[in-house]
Amino acid sequence: MSYPGVQLPLRYFPQGDPYAYPSQPSDHQLYRRGAHPHCVNSTSDLLMVREVAMMILMERLTDKPDWHKKIFDKAIIDKWRDETLTQPEDALYARIVDGKDTTKIPKPRCRIMSPACFDYCIQELRCKAAFFKQTGLVYTLNTRENNIIKSDTVVSADVHSALRAAFGKLRAAQAADPDWHPWTNEVVLDLVHPSLYPFVYGQTKFIPDEAVGVVDAVDKWANKGEPVSKTPPVDSSLAGWRGIPDSFWSDTYQWLPANLAFNPDGTVRFTSYINNLHPKRHAEIYRVIEKLVDIAVPAWECALTGGVQFNDAYDMKGSPVSRFGQPPEAWDEDTDSPSFWEPLDPQLLAATEKQNGPLPFNDYELSNCIKYGNFPEGSSDQEIRERVIAQLKWRGIRDPVLTEPIDFSPLEYSCRDRLGQKFKETGLQVIVKMATVELTPDKPEFPVGGWHIEGMMNEHIAATALYYLDSENVTTSSLSFRMQTDEDQEELVERTAQDDYEYYERLFGTSLGPGRGPPGLCLQNYGDVETCQGRLLAFPNVFQHRVSSFELEDPTKPGHRSFIALWLVDPHQRIISTANVPPQQLDWWAKAVFGSSGTAAGEPQSPVKGQIPPEVLQILLEQGVGKGLKLSGHILSSLHGRLPAEVVDMVRAEGKLAEGLMTLDEARQHRVALMEERSHFHQRSEGEWNNTEYSFCEH
Repeated sequence: MSYPGVQLPLRYFPQGDPYAYPSQPSDHQLYRRGAHPHCVNSTSDLLMVREVAMMILMERLTDKPDWHKKIFDKAIIDKWRDETLTQPEDALYARIVDGKDTTKIPKPRCRIMSPACFDYCIQELRCKAAFFKQTGLVYTLNTRENNIIKSDTVVSADVHSALRAAFGKLRAAQAADPDWHPWTNEVVLDLVHPSLYPFVYGQTKFIPDEAVGVVDAVDKWANKGEPVSKTPPVDSSLAGWRGIPDSFWSDTYQWLPANLAFNPDGTVRFTSYINNLHPKRHAEIYRVIEKLVDIAVPAWECALTGGVQFNDAYDMKGSPVSRFGQPPEAWDEDTDSPSFWEPLDPQLLAATEKQNGPLPFNDYELSNCIKYGNFPEGSSDQEIRERVIAQLKWRGIRDPVLTEPIDFSPLEYSCRDRLGQKFKETGLQVIVKMATVELTPDKPEFPVGGWHIEGMMNEHIAATALYYLDSENVTTSSLSFRMQTDEDQEELVERTAQDDYEYYERLFGTSLGPGRGPPGLCLQNYGDVETCQGRLLAFPNVFQHRVSSFELEDPTKPGHRSFIALWLVDPHQRIISTANVPPQQLDWWAKAVFGSSGTAAGEPQSPVKGQIPPEVLQILLEQGVGKGLKLSGHILSSLHGRLPAEVVDMVRAEGKLAEGLMTLDEARQHRVALMEERSHFHQRSEGEWNNTEYSFCEH
């Protein structure tokens, strides 16, 4: 087995550098990821305002109880139609163009959601309902190859109850020393987090074979292996091949996934321990997480390779090209064309000037239009001038004619890859996080998160699955999604003349060039999915996402929201995992070596007097293991005077009793350093997204 950073270069990424790795087999196509503006195949189509509105409407309708039944009830559909076509659309438009310069793309006066748009949504939802009845999964906010999957039904009551018990046990274990996530003002409680005890290049011990298991991880393998040499640092200001900055990889840290194998019946089992979850003390938690991974696998399959079967309305990849097809060719000068622009309304023009003052116009355009325009015979110079001025002023406030969706063709959803079949021999690698947000009357609000994709390039994360376990006394929250778009937009550019793209700006809800204001960012908003209790949410790692803020419903009482995150490492590319890295927790090792048999199955007790040589115990205490060993007072009082001080100093001078392991304090120091590094990564990544702009002026 070859791993990036060991046998392979740390920045090994064949899909990002096909010329450096030309011998890759055709089936070794990595799943997409969107860490930077030029990731291969990680961009979204530029979506029309109406299409995003339709996606948002379908997302909201699929949140309704029994939506898959109601979608076939004419009376309910008629009610939904009336609500959709009459409710205010200001908030809807604001969400669609969030982050855009709305001075160039004001909300149109016409309805965004038309009757044809609504009818298309109902037909699409009926196809999604058929898939939901088969699988319990819902495609939402989906476009060509970019799928978000949600379900409120696939996690059974038994699994939900077992997960709640697991969270309760882990929270109780931390009662005396809560592990608050850094920089969260003691609001986010980490129960299991990959940033604690990460793989540290040049320090963490590594075993080339995937030998470390689950039950034997501590007793058999702790402190075995040899460190991996650290990759020499590179100039982080330089960009790698195809624009991937070298700083998007870490030279120091990597999160450690756990390995899973497929059983003959298609279910999974952990074959290596979960980092920061003791494999013996919490064996029953391993079993329930396995069940959650079983549930997440079909959702990952849909998120990564899902789509619809090919027909005339769709492209060869089996997914919709667009619900609207290609936009019409339209020049901004087509001021009189009712196909593209709202015709001149003298009353509206006069009312606008009465309210806002005279509208500007360009004298150069005025003279050109008078010189080269066609006017009715007998028109006086004054009539021609007034007519042209009105048309020029109208350009500043006119609305585009928004196109309607294409004729609907029935959809049948399917997945190209079945993970259990494609990776039957190699299995999966999954990174696990379990956390809870704890709000109190003194800390009543959780702030909005930052836009990000998951992990650095080292982790090769292909997809996320989130399960929202528990919410109590907190307001609703949602996860917002957006994607990068192609800055070139060659097909659209070919359909416009030089600087003639205002119609497309209004159609797509984004600035496309420097004319009439700054160019727009190459970012496509998709919408939001509510993160309600009991919901499983899965999506590929091409979506930038952020959590909305939420707060206490009753500010006089505490509240919380608990969730578990499962990050799927791209199965095409194996990375260093817990199968290669024995547990690094010094207190786990100390308990395994010096602890008694314990009262619970597989759980070591605290050591008793006489089991640990006092001098050894003294050094262990100095190295920070005392908290984990929970030593009684009479043991602590027996540590003095057993060996001459100079002898103990000699042992102490040799370093740790178990070199390569970390105390909790050391692990927390590494976590802060890791987080600082990733904070810089996210800042640079978001900076690159925010500096990539459309440039339609270049013809």
